[in-house]
Amino acid sequence: MKTAATCLALVLLLVADLASARADAASRPRRVVSINLCSDVLALELADSGTVKSVFRVSADPEDSPVADLAKKIPLNNATAEEILAAKPDLVLAHRYSSSFTLALLARAHVPVVQVKDADSFEDIRDNVRAVAAALGHPEKGEAWIARFDASLAASKRAAPAHPLRAVIYQDLGGAAAANTILGALLEHAGFENVVKASSSGGFVNLSIEDLIEKRPDFVAVGIYRAKEPSLAHALLAHPALAEYVRRHARAVDLPAKLWTCGTPFITEIADRLAAARDGFDTPGKQARVN
Repeated sequence: MKTAATCLALVLLLVADLASARADAASRPRRVVSINLCSDVLALELADSGTVKSVFRVSADPEDSPVADLAKKIPLNNATAEEILAAKPDLVLAHRYSSSFTLALLARAHVPVVQVKDADSFEDIRDNVRAVAAALGHPEKGEAWIARFDASLAASKRAAPAHPLRAVIYQDLGGAAAANTILGALLEHAGFENVVKASSSGGFVNLSIEDLIEKRPDFVAVGIYRAKEPSLAHALLAHPALAEYVRRHARAVDLPAKLWTCGTPFITEIADRLAAARDGFDTPGKQARVN
């Protein structure tokens, strides 16, 4: 039987836990402004409801953003200092390449800023999730999202065979994903060999259709951005030489740009598509393009 002293100790412990929880909640930012799509995605997934007061304008566009539905009812910004300060933020989320002028003004106004970095690896994605989750006062949400991310990656992992299938990720204007990028990492993760061996600080290297065909890839993953809006940039992907090469010698899959433009846990959807495409090579017959 519990003694009165034991019961009192338990009550005091519960009161202390409640007080600590209230203190934690009070210390979390309540007026968060995000000024870059890559930080928007993380903020909208991790922040307390109603605490994100503004996000960058492209976040509400379903062609650009995997969280467009979450951004629909939130005021949009153009990442200008005037808009940010008018929202009276107690936290600003930005990118390391956000305007240095704007970031300097925020520093002078003593507004806390947390910047995400370019994610060129799976570990970079984890780092960004942890940084934003911590800034929002919810490290546990960050760890839970990372756990789901890691579980999804584990499910899409494919071992490369002795003679790996050669692949390329190709996008508008003839850009091909470099070896040192998140897309390059995803190709390797799915068991493919990237035909692009070069590294690039910009993420892509220029590859003409002639160059692509000369490399003889078995698989062409096409980065699709606003496919229904005609442009000279996108027209290259519809080049008859590319279509004929794929028809005769390769398989193809479309990768919506909104899932990979920012390296976030949403890239697991790209990993799933690549893994499914890799599995398709183990079955007889030509696999149709996957949209």
